[in-house]
Amino acid sequence: MQHLYRRGFDLGPVPTPVATESTTRVDAISNWQKGLPTKLKGVCSHLISTHENQISDTEKFVLAILDGNSAEEMLDQPPYVNRLKNTFESMGAAYNEGDDQEVETVMFDALSTQGIDAKDLWMKVSWLSFHDEDASIRFRFSFGVDLEEDVAADPVRQKAAANLAEAVFPESRIVTDNNALLETLRTLLNDDHPEFVERILYFNAPNGGAYLHHDLERGHAGVVYAQISGSTLWLALPQQQLVSQISEFIRDHTLPDSLSEQAKQELRALCQDKNLLSDQLNSFTHDALIQLINETEEFIQYMITQGHSQILEAGDVILLPQQEVKTCCWHSVFCLGEEIGQALSFAIR
Repeated sequence: MQHLYRRGFDLGPVPTPVATESTTRVDAISNWQKGLPTKLKGVCSHLISTHENQISDTEKFVLAILDGNSAEEMLDQPPYVNRLKNTFESMGAAYNEGDDQEVETVMFDALSTQGIDAKDLWMKVSWLSFHDEDASIRFRFSFGVDLEEDVAADPVRQKAAANLAEAVFPESRIVTDNNALLETLRTLLNDDHPEFVERILYFNAPNGGAYLHHDLERGHAGVVYAQISGSTLWLALPQQQLVSQISEFIRDHTLPDSLSEQAKQELRALCQDKNLLSDQLNSFTHDALIQLINETEEFIQYMITQGHSQILEAGDVILLPQQEVKTCCWHSVFCLGEEIGQALSFAIR
């Protein structure tokens, strides 16, 4: 039986996929308003086949990064130099010694032929974790001072950074040119022109994936995540529901032996006050809580039995509302199978 492994932790068996009917328009709207995830099965399948060459190029690019090659140097060679020609100028690369997850940041200016005056754009290459056996990596596109600037305040540079992502990785159009997906988003957002910003290209590797988190950011309605190759398992639910599930688990179950007695005491105290539990969840700093919800088989399997898991195969999309604190959709990701898988994750503005 296949198991969920992430960052050295065996988190129990992978659930058998349940056959579900296609998500209806009414269900998608209801899910979005409640902060629930919506899976759109196979909505990208027809476009993946038209981008096979670009997807193959990207896989080779990632393997070269994993072999220690420089992203900046590779972007100065075909096919990337041709994709960037007359649109973006590389301004060199940097490495933040204070960020152990960063591999390399390549900086760009948009050229005048873009019709946009935008500088200090970048592609940041980072590991997803510190675990030695997790080769998961991401390519994130944005601008300015990372984590300090209000990106929603500068839509011009946001648009330019999105264009940069599409120039480097043209398979981004699997999302941006997807008429069926766009029609769904127009309905959910009541907006004829949704835009995809703060773009990330993910490669989730065996033993890798993301811990429970949200992507709440001013000016963004949510996230669209498209599985391009490989497969992933997701736990996804709105914050209010997550807080209730954590509280119920702590109250009604024997806490895992992998937790220390001190950690167990801290968790029992937390579940007495849902507001405090919510605050500690949002802090991302409570060690006992992080361990419980991300690193114990008992909690992961409990969440699966409660119906919060989704399995994405190549061609599938999951929509994650991220508009309000109480209803933003928290999510956790696990790589399935033995191969590293490619995915696109774009914020929706």
